[in-house]
Amino acid sequence: MAKEGAAFSPEPSEQMSLEGLDVNRLELLAVIWEAAESLTSTDTMKRVNGLERLVEFDAIRQLPLVAYLLATRLEEPDIELRTRIVRYLGSLINSDNFESNPAGRVKETLMVTLSNMRTRQIFGLLQVTVYDKTAEADVMDLLSCCSYAGSHLSEILSNRDLPQEIRKQAAFFIGQIGYLDALPVLERMTNRLETRGSEQDAVMLPVLQNAVQLLTAP
Repeated sequence: MAKEGAAFSPEPSEQMSLEGLDVNRLELLAVIWEAAESLTSTDTMKRVNGLERLVEFDAIRQLPLVAYLLATRLEEPDIELRTRIVRYLGSLINSDNFESNPAGRVKETLMVTLSNMRTRQIFGLLQVTVYDKTAEADVMDLLSCCSYAGSHLSEILSNRDLPQEIRKQAAFFIGQIGYLDALPVLERMTNRLETRGSEQDAVMLPVLQNAVQLLTAP
């Protein structure tokens, strides 16, 4: 697999660029379009290869449509591939140096798309952090683009049918990002668990208490 974020360096005779009007531009765009279409394939390896090709050509940083498409893949069925997508999107949102900074329109498109995330997409992000804890910073960057994420995280946190690890991650991000609209839910759950004091509650309670502390800190 190609390394994410690596620049693609074809031989000089085969050089293709998204900038300028060289004779290979249409050929390059056709390759990029085919790679983008691969992300919707039912075949996991085709989706993996599609992402790798888009990264090779740095298309996600240069084309708003490609960035938008990638942002719609937060429900990607393969958790490893979804994690790679999350990491790449996180690097775009959080890029802070000139050379790696995405074009303005690309970043704007990405942030607008992420601002419309709903419970399913946010649940998908939490699954990524359970699968790979080192992705927490990237997930936080993506969640921070959505001002309504607090209510969706509260919904996930309150659902006792969901895995405890997912619910713990929901509480964690509520506290870390500072979604004050979720505070009533956190306080109700904290009070209930403190009263019951079961062994299972002992796992969840510290996470809830910490989130409440963060949200109520002066």
